[in-house]
Amino acid sequence: MLKPFQHYQNEYLLTEPFGNNGFDYEKRSESHPEPYLRIAPLYFYPNYEQAIDHFQIGITPAFEILDEDKIRSFAGLINFLSFPERSSDAPIFVFDNHNHAFYFWHQAAQQLQLKTSLQLIHVDQHKDSRLPANFISSQEASNPEILFEYTNLTLNVGNFIPPAIKTGLLSEVINIDSETSIKEFSHNGKPFILDIDLDFFAPELDYIGNTNKISLIQKLLPKASLITIATSPYFIDQQLAKHFLEEIFKHADS
Repeated sequence: MLKPFQHYQNEYLLTEPFGNNGFDYEKRSESHPEPYLRIAPLYFYPNYEQAIDHFQIGITPAFEILDEDKIRSFAGLINFLSFPERSSDAPIFVFDNHNHAFYFWHQAAQQLQLKTSLQLIHVDQHKDSRLPANFISSQEASNPEILFEYTNLTLNVGNFIPPAIKTGLLSEVINIDSETSIKEFSHNGKPFILDIDLDFFAPELDYIGNTNKISLIQKLLPKASLITIATSPYFIDQQLAKHFLEEIFKHADS
């Protein structure tokens, strides 16, 4: 099992208008001074069963946005979770806002000595492919402090994939975001990161069969070199996200 990552050992409050806290910051400031978001600490568990027992939703905002002149706050996880995949021991990271994946991809790839130019299988209702304000180099991404600051002060939930291509970590992105993409998907045997956003199970996407979504994910879990899972509090109710997380792992090892 990987050791705790230094910069996620303790909670962090994002108080400046950067990263996810940059959304509607000035307007939010009119209602309450210095709006902030909480970044949870990462805890490691020996298995899925112990991890899911500690899946808890907090009360402080992990994401906040102005909607029709009203501030909508979305609480995130009390702590992020990491545990090994049952059949392969590949590390799994579960967190709320999706941009945290950028940090975990790079840190885990270094610790596991994964080759760069990995394939990303991205199971998500969004492509998360907007361009950030700036990019960092692969050398900068190997520095945990720079990596943490970039992940949380520059990136947000919609722009974390292009910089992972720029660092050379990813060579190809396969988006699974529709019934057609599920049916047509065929893995080519290349090493890959499996990245899942649980908002793919949001009610507005019920027209895509949840059984098919879960079946594909369960087939990919034991083959992935690394797995990241976002609960995305802005896009899906967190209790519903937990339900589908449990569904994914219910028979994943059978």
